[in-house]
Amino acid sequence: TELSRGGKVCAATQHPLPFIRKEEMGAKPAELAEDKLHFYASGEGFSYTFSKHYGVFTSMVIAGQEQLAGLTKLSAFRALTDNDVNMKGRWMRTNVWEGENLDYAFNKVYDCYTENGKIMVKGSVSGVSRKPFLHYVLTVQIFEDGKVDQALSCNIAEDVIWLPRLGYEWILPQSADAFSYYGHGPMESYCDLHHHAPVGMYESNAEQEYVPYVRPQEHGNHYAVKYLQIGKLVFTATQGMEINVSRYSTDAISRAEHTDEFVADGNIHLRLDYKVSGIGSNSCGPQLEPEYRIDEKEIQFAFK
Repeated sequence: TELSRGGKVCAATQHPLPFIRKEEMGAKPAELAEDKLHFYASGEGFSYTFSKHYGVFTSMVIAGQEQLAGLTKLSAFRALTDNDVNMKGRWMRTNVWEGENLDYAFNKVYDCYTENGKIMVKGSVSGVSRKPFLHYVLTVQIFEDGKVDQALSCNIAEDVIWLPRLGYEWILPQSADAFSYYGHGPMESYCDLHHHAPVGMYESNAEQEYVPYVRPQEHGNHYAVKYLQIGKLVFTATQGMEINVSRYSTDAISRAEHTDEFVADGNIHLRLDYKVSGIGSNSCGPQLEPEYRIDEKEIQFAFK
C-alpha cells in the first residue's frame, strides 16, 4: 500500500500474510559413511563431507563444483558500528577484565556421532582465555536428494552480556558473488531499522552490498529473510533468518580504520544468522532497547 503525492511516494506499508507451508514429498535419509574424522554422504549430483573434529561441513560438491572455500563456523561477533562504541569493552578483547573476547572466539566439539541416521554435534563457543559463553547441540539430517536440515539448540551462560549476533559464517568461492533472496531489501536492514526496506524478491552481489561508511563498520545485513540462493546453495528458514554477503570477512572490517585499509581475500563471506542485534543510537543517544538485543538464554535456530 502506497501513499503518493505529485508522483512521489510519501509513505508505504505492507500487509503480512500468514505463512502456509506446502507439504513436501518426503525424501529418504542419505546413507552415511564414516572414518575416524569425517562423515560422508553422496548421491546424484552431490557429495558432502562433514568433519567430526569441527562439527561442520568441510566440503559440499554440487554438480561437480565445490561450494565451500573455507571452514564454516558458529560465531557471535560482528564488526562494531559507531553506535556500539560503549559495548566495545564488553564484547571485544580490549582489556583483560570484562570483555567476552567474541572477536577471538573458538569452537570446541565435545562429541560428534550419529543417532537415527542424523549427525549429532555437542559443542561450545568461547572467547580466547574465557569460559564458554555458549553450549550447543546441532542436529544435521542429510537426504538422498542432497537436501540438508540443520537444527541448532543453544544455551547461553547466565552471566554473559547480550550478543551482537548469533549464527554461522560461511566462506564461499568468488564464483558465488551473485545471489538472490526473499526478505527486506534492497538496502541494508536490521531488526530496529527495516521499515525503509520492503519485503520482496531481490537480486544482488557482494560488491553492491558494500556500504561506504566514512569509518569502516558493520553493514549490508538483510532482516527477516526466508529464502537465499547463492552459488549452487539454497537456504530456507520458515521462521526467518538474517543474511549478510560481503567480499570482506568480519575480521577485515573490524581491523580497518579507514576505507582504503579494507583487505579482500578473494572469497565471498556469507553470514547466515538466527538474529543480529539492532543498530540503535548509543554513540550519542540511549542504549539499545532490550527488545532489539540478543539476550535470550535458550535459542533454537533451524534452516534447510
